[in-house]
Amino acid sequence: MSRQLKARIVTSTLLAALLSLVACKEPAKQAAAPLPEVVVETVVGHTTPLTVDLVSEIKAYREVDLYPRVSGVIVKQTFKPGQKVKEGELLFNVDPRAYDEAIIDAQAKLAESEAVLSRSRQDVARYKPLLPDNAIPRQTYDQAVASEQQNAAVVQARRAGLEKVKLDRSYADVRSPIAGQIGLQKVEVGGLATAGQTVLATVSTLDPVVAYFSIPEVDYINFARRHLTVKREGKTPIELILADGSTYAQSGTLDFADRALNPATGTLTLRAVFPNPDGLLRPGMNTRVRIVYEVAQNALLIPQKAVTELLGKQFASVVVDGDKVEQRPIRTGARIGDQWLVEEGLKAGERIVVEGLQKAKPGAVVKPLPAKQN
Repeated sequence: MSRQLKARIVTSTLLAALLSLVACKEPAKQAAAPLPEVVVETVVGHTTPLTVDLVSEIKAYREVDLYPRVSGVIVKQTFKPGQKVKEGELLFNVDPRAYDEAIIDAQAKLAESEAVLSRSRQDVARYKPLLPDNAIPRQTYDQAVASEQQNAAVVQARRAGLEKVKLDRSYADVRSPIAGQIGLQKVEVGGLATAGQTVLATVSTLDPVVAYFSIPEVDYINFARRHLTVKREGKTPIELILADGSTYAQSGTLDFADRALNPATGTLTLRAVFPNPDGLLRPGMNTRVRIVYEVAQNALLIPQKAVTELLGKQFASVVVDGDKVEQRPIRTGARIGDQWLVEEGLKAGERIVVEGLQKAKPGAVVKPLPAKQN
């Protein structure tokens, strides 16, 4: 056997022994995959007011259109548009000259009729003592008495006529019937105003203001029951949500409900009064009112992000014993902020997945992490 052949045999033997040694060793056990981490939240019961938001419109508590009660040309305006006015404050003057002349004429006619009445009374007083002696015919005396009565009636009618023209003269001064804020004038100085037809301006009371809204019949029933309960204890607060989504600082109270539901819409019109000391609320603003129709005891609230929908049904991922995920069908009720009110499917104390839902496969074991508390 040659030297080279021996070297090859030895090398092959050593290589076979080395391979055999490696093959005999037990393979290293592979490291187990880490459990998927999910954020869970424990379901807790709360006393929660249930609310409903309804579209509303702000209106003035009192709003009056100013109409002149006599016709004529507007000769004076005594206010600046937008200013606050007091009850009885002078706002416009209708040309009073015709009414002043009518007063003078009525006074003259009254004076004339009073003079005639005085003469008639003198006649009656002169004729009366002559009757017992038959110094004058009875007919003459009766005519004097009738003339006195007739002239007295004329005086009374002309005195009433004088009061009427004085009243018309007072109507030439257009005054504010309420205290509030006046808008822009609708007739300029020099314009002709017709009695009872021409709107001169509008005055509104802005503190308080009212919000009108309509409520569906079912919600009204719930609200009415709640309102009757709270009414025994005090007032029913109503919140006002402004157009920018903020909540108005002052709460309001219900002060009016229409006598009947609208048969076309199935809704009832309600009105709430809100204080407006700073003048923030203005008539015509589109707002929403938030009313409490029920206070739920031990209500279960879960984040909306914890609820998934599939084929029209809602589910929540519940972490049960052994940190195993169970997909639970649930039924939700009212939406309160960013949370759902759970009516069926969950119990207080159960843990639900609020983050990492894509990792929480039904039947999978997970590593639950507590949710951060706000």
